[in-house]
Amino acid sequence: MSLKNVIKRAPVTIIGIPSLIAFTLYTYDVFMIFFTIAGILILGEVYRISRPNGTSPNVWLGFLFYLAIVGDQLLGQGNYLGLISTIVILSLLTWEMFRKKTHVLENISVTFFAAVFVALAMSYFIKLQQLGYSGSGGHLGGYAVLTVFVGVWTCDTLAYFVGSAIGKHKIFPRVSPNKSWEGSIAGMIGSLVALALIVKAGWLPGLNYFDAMILGLITGVAGQLGDFAESMVKRDVGVKDSSNLLPGHGGAWDRLDSILFAAPLSYLYLSLVVGL
Repeated sequence: MSLKNVIKRAPVTIIGIPSLIAFTLYTYDVFMIFFTIAGILILGEVYRISRPNGTSPNVWLGFLFYLAIVGDQLLGQGNYLGLISTIVILSLLTWEMFRKKTHVLENISVTFFAAVFVALAMSYFIKLQQLGYSGSGGHLGGYAVLTVFVGVWTCDTLAYFVGSAIGKHKIFPRVSPNKSWEGSIAGMIGSLVALALIVKAGWLPGLNYFDAMILGLITGVAGQLGDFAESMVKRDVGVKDSSNLLPGHGGAWDRLDSILFAAPLSYLYLSLVVGL
């Protein structure tokens, strides 16, 4: 990473990380609104980069679909996903008749899939932060979110430096030619160690080292899969970053690609298996 790129990244990092820690630990509505908006930004980036392939997603209907799913998941009980999906599918098919666009099936598929994926991923991420929230500041869910961030960032950092230093065996050259098995394994080990230290420090009361191993695998493996998934899409459409929203960091999807995989699985593990 060049010095110029480090300088470009610095303001976002210096301001962003303390702010993220503060509203993750001590807010409820702010966190929910912030990451709901982040999901809209990601969805917009997906729709934008899909256009070079000739696809013309129905952007506004996709945004409404996204908000309907997030609202059902967070403000309701998530019982209306089938109904919402049916209405949107019929609306997409009907509206496509009047748009007079080519690639009809691709337009509908991209609009529908991207909205469902981003909405469900962000909903479970926000639900993770809501675990154990009492409104008194400093709560289990907030620490769970920071734990996922630490696991993912540790994995990314070690994977980058170890891969750059000794990486020789490529994982998916057609998807991400610079990613190596050496870096990937180092990142996963780093994530496991980070999660073990977090459990030892008592960040997540009630969790043991087995739970740390599972969460470490989720952040270390699923997080990397999220990175690969985004790289696959970007390579297919021929773009480097999902957008230039954050100087030196790329777009919202570039920053949260690993989280979109790791956070929902972490929430499902903590809520369904651990019972938090």
